[in-house]
Amino acid sequence: MSQAASIAPPSPRTLRLGMALSFLLMLVALGVFTLSLRAVNPVGDDGQVVEVTASGCEPNRLEVPAGQRTFTVVNRSDRAIEWEIIDGVMVLAERENIAPGLRQPLTATLKAGDYAMTCGLLSNPRGTLHVVAGDSSAPASALPATAFVGPLAEYRVYTTLQLRKLRTSVVELRDAVAADDLDAARRAYREARRIDLHLAMPIGLYSDIDQRLNARADDFEQREADPAFVGFHRLAAGLFGHQGTAGLNPVAAQLVADVDTLAERLKHASIPPAQLAAGTSRVLEAWLDHHREGSAIAGRDLADLVALTEGADKIVSLLSPLLEHRSPAAHQTLQANLKALQRDLPTAIDSSTPSGVAAGALLQATGTLADSLAGINQTLTLEG
Repeated sequence: MSQAASIAPPSPRTLRLGMALSFLLMLVALGVFTLSLRAVNPVGDDGQVVEVTASGCEPNRLEVPAGQRTFTVVNRSDRAIEWEIIDGVMVLAERENIAPGLRQPLTATLKAGDYAMTCGLLSNPRGTLHVVAGDSSAPASALPATAFVGPLAEYRVYTTLQLRKLRTSVVELRDAVAADDLDAARRAYREARRIDLHLAMPIGLYSDIDQRLNARADDFEQREADPAFVGFHRLAAGLFGHQGTAGLNPVAAQLVADVDTLAERLKHASIPPAQLAAGTSRVLEAWLDHHREGSAIAGRDLADLVALTEGADKIVSLLSPLLEHRSPAAHQTLQANLKALQRDLPTAIDSSTPSGVAAGALLQATGTLADSLAGINQTLTLEG
């Protein structure tokens, strides 16, 4: 008897079971398909979908009512992208490192007016966001502007002193690169980068300065080879990636010039009170955007987070008296979340490149602090 003839046909019970499993698989597939559609076109009146392609935003012009609005940014290009809302040169909200094919939500409180949108690569044309006045009810009583005179004055002194240190460090970096002294250049880079991130909030308010100082290679069409790619990440690629100073002289000189431009701009500018907390939350979220999918955090990225946390500590200390008076519970939560991140950082540093549980705890603590900071403006009834 042949082998084929010896195989018994499946029983009716087996057939029924197979049909049932097939039906379940079809349901699962349908559910996944439905969820994927919702991921691209979220349900709800408040969600505005923006698709970013290799060449720009679709649609390239948006119109929304004033108030708190949620945007869903969908990456339709083949590279990780960022999306920002910009008022002149000031960044109001941003989402970084959105992977190809994925989407990220961004919530911002917007006043009536016209804004720009960055759309992926920095070389892409910007989009337009028109915000129309709404019929919102009167807000709760806000703190008077005089309540922020003290914190803003203290922060101006802080930024002035930090800028002096930053200029000293970038000049040392420029001179070390010119002398082809790799060790000295690396030391000066680490100190300059630390102070740069202490000032991440005010730097982040100015899109042009922030791009020249802190843009990454993936933000440019030709990546590392792009002539517009300068700043700290370009220097790090040479000093630590390529293990040398070759080709970095003009980049280091440009860094000094950009720091001088930053100092002059901050000398004559007033930081909006609402940006103290919101801007600090945004820079922590930007760091998170580059590490959410990773299982390990490299040493320089960890050093960046330490510096960002030091900058956040200063902001928390400035806002604490106002917040404690306005909402003791919110103040206690913010303090606890800051201390939790400060507690987790030494453990991560000891492990050099934290992975697994250590990295997860660090990411969670960073996200929790960012969320707490993002909620402060509502507590203090600040806008903008």
